[in-house]
Amino acid sequence: MKAMAYPCEYVGRDVFWDFFGETVAADEIITSAFVLRSRNFGESDRILVLLTEEAGKISAIAKGARRSVRRFAGGALEPFQEIQVRLDRKPQFSLAFLHESRVLASNPALASNLDAFAWASYLTELTEVMTADRDPCRDLYELYREVISRLGRDLIEPLAHHFVLGLLERSGWAPDFGICGICGEPVTEGSRPILDSRGSGVICARHEAEAAGLDPADERFRPSRRVIDPPLMAYVRGATLSVPDVAEPAVGRLATALLDRLVDLHLTKPLRSRAFLKTVAKEFSS
Repeated sequence: MKAMAYPCEYVGRDVFWDFFGETVAADEIITSAFVLRSRNFGESDRILVLLTEEAGKISAIAKGARRSVRRFAGGALEPFQEIQVRLDRKPQFSLAFLHESRVLASNPALASNLDAFAWASYLTELTEVMTADRDPCRDLYELYREVISRLGRDLIEPLAHHFVLGLLERSGWAPDFGICGICGEPVTEGSRPILDSRGSGVICARHEAEAAGLDPADERFRPSRRVIDPPLMAYVRGATLSVPDVAEPAVGRLATALLDRLVDLHLTKPLRSRAFLKTVAKEFSS
């Protein structure tokens, strides 16, 4: 018999789903997904890292993917496209088996906008390295889908900043820009807030002076990190809640640098896509 296809649902082995006009056993998964990374394997296979709507981040092997036109048609294994996949996961294997996929939606603007493409590449690599395996988070999936679909159509940097902060939150590393990470007092302009090197968010600059045995009012004291001024603080606070309005170019650049430093606190190695993004940014600014 045929049953309606749901995004992903585990049912008894006697129930079947309809996928591409075929019935599949219920121990398989059908879900929407994005390709975060892929590489060739052997003569015709591809290994992929997928961000799926229902099952989180999954690594999978697509057997014969480089030869099959029917099962992976229309660039269905390329990044930045939402696809529907049919996966078979076995507990004893680290790789799932990707049987077939098809394109659900794409963003043609990424092909014609190098700045948007560079940001999409960076956000995609960042999502891969900061997301736990097989830890479902539909909220993150929906955020990624929204941002990828809008890059190149809307203002790029505000979208990217909102995503990075949302990714940090969903990864368990949400920065707090309202409370000092040491004394717990509300952060004001007089606090001269700086980034907390422990990753909690911000701290009052006076704590660095006190740790060095200096009076915070001493002119010799210079914080080790840039003081976050009110326009930048207002911008990043707003970006944690929604896509912010366009900022002054200087504020946008400072926000990118601030978020880069925040992200670096949780990375174990540099991201190649960030180097590409910085190269593109230099070309656009020259």
